[in-house]
Amino acid sequence: MHAVDLEERLAGLSPAELELLEQELAARLWQKRWNRWKPYPWQVPPAEVPTLGWWLQLGGRGTGKTDGCARYMVEHVNGPPCDPRLRGGHRMAIVAPTQGDAVEACVNGPSGLRAHDPRVVLRTTAGGTFARWPNGAEAKLFGAHTPDDVERLRAGGNRCLVWMEEVAAQRRLKEAITHSEMGLRIGPNPHYIGSTTPKPRRELVELKASPKVIITQGRTRDAIHLPEEMRQHLIAKYAGTRIEAQELDGVLLEDIEGALWSWASLDAARVGAAPQLARVVVAMDPAATSGDESDEMGIVVAGLGAAYLPDKNGFARRHGYAIDDLSGRMPPVEAARKAIAAYHEHRADAIVAEVNNGGEWIGAVIRQIDPTVNYRTVTASRGKATRAEPVAALTDQGSAHIVGSLPELEEQLTTWVPGDDSPDRLDAYVWALTDLMLAPAGNLAAVA
Repeated sequence: MHAVDLEERLAGLSPAELELLEQELAARLWQKRWNRWKPYPWQVPPAEVPTLGWWLQLGGRGTGKTDGCARYMVEHVNGPPCDPRLRGGHRMAIVAPTQGDAVEACVNGPSGLRAHDPRVVLRTTAGGTFARWPNGAEAKLFGAHTPDDVERLRAGGNRCLVWMEEVAAQRRLKEAITHSEMGLRIGPNPHYIGSTTPKPRRELVELKASPKVIITQGRTRDAIHLPEEMRQHLIAKYAGTRIEAQELDGVLLEDIEGALWSWASLDAARVGAAPQLARVVVAMDPAATSGDESDEMGIVVAGLGAAYLPDKNGFARRHGYAIDDLSGRMPPVEAARKAIAAYHEHRADAIVAEVNNGGEWIGAVIRQIDPTVNYRTVTASRGKATRAEPVAALTDQGSAHIVGSLPELEEQLTTWVPGDDSPDRLDAYVWALTDLMLAPAGNLAAVA
């Protein structure tokens, strides 16, 4: 058909006919994209997921975990309605480390919902942020990072399917599972799907052991859609290391031989909230230089309890509490601002920073931003293992506690072996607990 003839025919259509034509063309385009998808074996879901159970994809980097879950959710929407009384038949949820992650990775990203079904639209209303389909089906987006996120999940409504994205990276994973599970009530088979690079989280270990969790696992070396040069670089760089097993092969590592901290000791000492505190510090462990953003800036907030409590050895002492982990890759000014904000938020007594490894810049930047901050430096005169061992002993003795869950910090504590380069979160934690519990003399008193 010539272009002129096509224009004449389109001009003769009514607005309703044009709308129907547009919908038909969009449906054909979606079907064409849909049929082009070629899954990896580990992206193929089980025939049926148990009610209130999980299909959990454990995979290395680049193995298409998000892609597989997005495909599953689109198939779910286009399958039988879970509740015919609902518009579109489905009410679902997506829970990611933050709500922004849910938007970026699960909806708009190259492996998200819109990559599989371009008809999906993102809408933010007074009730929250939703991914919506033309038939009325919806998925509400949640984060799992802050207490406010947990409260939103508590009031998240009833759902037929919950997608947990990057399970092991969710700071408040336990609460996210608890509250989302209470809302899994719609339809004959409400259940979870999950995607994550595995990390040694207690909740993830429990999921792996559950008979209601079906696991598929993919390896980076088998992800043939990744550029070959990238795959070979990663494999060669990390061959034979724990990073290869966890980050590339998707293996869930539990306790590491030689690590100073264990999951059992962290869990035994874990508390839900900090008590009244006598002192609070914000500890910083800098990247190597003031311009280096390739390493993490360690920033950990910790406090010393006001009361003397017995530890496992029968001694009364003030206990230490890791309250928050604000570490991350960031420029120096952002790190300083984040530490200063934490100093004021927690009414800290000091910001304590290591200056051995190029950290002299911290004091200068902090004083430029806020000269009222009480800032002091610490200098390492002993090796990192020697500094860390007494702090690990405090955990074993039951006198050093993590408040709630600090997953990235906990992963570093339980996977670091003396002799390896120590990560910055761990270093900041060690400086904080050393300052609070080990530097002052006379902190122990025998229990009568």
